Amino acid sequence: MRLSVRIGTLALCGASAVACTGQIGGSNGGGSATTTPEGSGSFGGSASGTAVGSAGGSTAGSAVTTAGSGAAAAATGPVAVLGLAPTAPATTGLHKLTAWEFANSLQDLLGSAVPLAPVEADTIINGFATVGATTVSVSPAGVGTYDTVLGNATAFAFADAPHAAAVLPCVPQSTTDACLTQAVNEFGRRAFRRALSSDETTLFVNLATTIGTQSGSSVLTGMRYAAWAILESPQFLYRVELGAPSAADGGRLKYSSYEMASRLAATLWASVPDDMLLDAAAQDSLSTASGALTQAQRMITDARVHRSLVEFSDQLFDYFNLGQAQKDPTMYPAWTPTLQAAMLTEVELRMDDLAFTQKGDFLSLFSSTTTFVNQELAKFYGVSYTATGGGFQRVDLPTGTPRVGILASGAILAAHAHAQLTSPTLRGKYIDNMLLCETIPQPPPGVPPLPSIAPPGSTVRQVMVEHRASPTCASCHSLMDPLGFGMENFDSTGQYRTTDNSQPIDASGTLDGVAFDNIAQLGTAVQKNAHTLPCLVSNVYENALGRSPVAQDDTDLNQLIGQFTSSGNHIDQLLIQLVGNDGFRFVTPM
Repeated sequence: MRLSVRIGTLALCGASAVACTGQIGGSNGGGSATTTPEGSGSFGGSASGTAVGSAGGSTAGSAVTTAGSGAAAAATGPVAVLGLAPTAPATTGLHKLTAWEFANSLQDLLGSAVPLAPVEADTIINGFATVGATTVSVSPAGVGTYDTVLGNATAFAFADAPHAAAVLPCVPQSTTDACLTQAVNEFGRRAFRRALSSDETTLFVNLATTIGTQSGSSVLTGMRYAAWAILESPQFLYRVELGAPSAADGGRLKYSSYEMASRLAATLWASVPDDMLLDAAAQDSLSTASGALTQAQRMITDARVHRSLVEFSDQLFDYFNLGQAQKDPTMYPAWTPTLQAAMLTEVELRMDDLAFTQKGDFLSLFSSTTTFVNQELAKFYGVSYTATGGGFQRVDLPTGTPRVGILASGAILAAHAHAQLTSPTLRGKYIDNMLLCETIPQPPPGVPPLPSIAPPGSTVRQVMVEHRASPTCASCHSLMDPLGFGMENFDSTGQYRTTDNSQPIDASGTLDGVAFDNIAQLGTAVQKNAHTLPCLVSNVYENALGRSPVAQDDTDLNQLIGQFTSSGNHIDQLLIQLVGNDGFRFVTPM
C-alpha cells in the first residue's frame, strides 16, 4: 500500500526539510492548525475560559481508562491503509460550538431571520473546525463579542408578542403567569440540549421576574434577559458530553441519552436538538444503537441535514484556503469575490445533490461532468446558462470537456495556487491530506521561497522538476508534485489553459504507480485508490467525534467502511450508520 511505502520517506522528509529551499506553502489539514479570520462570513462558536470552569468542571479525559497499555496493535482491515496513530485519544468532553453550529442554533432557537454577526473565529485542526473546537477557548475580547451578538439576537426575538410567539411555546402575559416557567423550561431545554434542573429553572425565572417587574419594563423584556442569560451560559456555548461508566459494557464511558441527543443534533443538523429528539432522550431511548438509528432515519429527511453536509463539504473542499485566495487582478481580471463565493457554492451543491437527491456513489464525484453554476461561474467555465434570476442551475458539461470530476472544480484549483502561478505542490498536498488521509510534514520555519533554479521562461513543472533534483527536497515534493502536475491544465484561478509560459502543458503524473496524463485520469486514479473510501469515512468520523481517529478505533472504522461500501458508497447512509456505531456512542474506543 502507498502509505506503508511512504513511512520511511516521510521520516526522511521531516528530518531533512531544513536543507530544502522549496516552500510548500499554505496549510490545510494533515495536523496543521489555522484560524478563520473574523468577518470571513463564518460565525464562530466559543466560550470564555471562565465559562469552561463552570460547565461541569473536570474533563472526561481524567476519567478515561486507556484501552490497553503500551503500543496498540496495528490496525487491520480496510482502515489499515490509513496508518492510524497507536495512541489513546485525549478527550475533554466539552465541544465549543463551531461557527456553523452557533449560527444554526441561534436560527433554530430564535427564528431564521434572527440577526447574526461574526464572533471569535474557529480554529481548524486536521482540516476540521470540530477538532479545533475540542481544544480551544475564547479570548476575553471574544466574550464581549458574544454578549453583543446575543444581545442583538434576543432583542429581535422578543421585540413584541408576535416575535416571541415564534420562539416560545406560549407568551407569558405577566410575571406571575404560569406560562413564564413553561417558556423558560422549554426554551432552556432546547438550548442546553437537556432538561433544566430545578435550580436552573428557578434562576432564570427569577431573573425574568426581577427584570420584568421593574419600572418601565415588561414580562417580554424579562423573558428576553432570561433567554440572553441561557444563551450566554457555557451549557449552550459548549456541548457538554462527558459520558458515564457503563457496567454492561465493561466499564467503558458511555454517553447518556441526552448527550446522544446533543451529538445527533450536532452531527446531522449542526445545531440543537428538536423536541422529538429531546423527548426520546427523556425516555432514555437513545441509550441503544437501535434507538439512535431510529432518530437518525427521521432526522436525515429533515431539511436541516443539508446544513450539516454543507459544513462538512466546506471543510473537505477547504473553504478556508479558498476564502483566503488572492489572485493578481492584472493577470486574472475575471477573479472576483463573487466568483470565489460561487465556486464554494458549486462544490456544496454537488455534494448535497449527490447525497440527498441522486443518492449516488461518492466515488462518482471524481468522474462526473455534472455540476452547478450561476451566471458568473457559467461564463468562467464557458458553459451555457439558461436560468432566470441569476441563481444556480444544474448543468451537464459538454462532451469532451477537460473539466472532469470534482478535482477540476474552481474551488479546489483556486484554493491551492498562488497569486500569479499554479502550485503543483499545494494541489498535490491537498489531495494527499484531505482525500487520501496522508500527512505531509510542514516545512520548518524560515525556509526561503523557491529560488530561480530553472532557465527563464520555464514552466512551473520544469521549475519543480529542477527543485526535486535535490534529494532533501525530493523526499517531500515527490509525494505531492506528481499529483499536482495532473492539474496543470488549469491556471491559478481554475481557468482552463493549454500552455504555460508559451510552452505546451505536460499534465502527466503518477499515483501509487498508476500513470495519468490529465485531470480526468488523475480523478480516475484517486477514484480507484485504496485510500479514498477509508479516508472519507475517517474524515466523517473525525468531524463527528471532534478528534483524530487512532488505532483503537480500528474495529469501529472498519465496520463503518464495510457498511458504507455495502450501501453503494452513499453518504446519507454513512451518516445514519455513524450514529449507531460504538465509536459514536462511547467516549473511549475499544
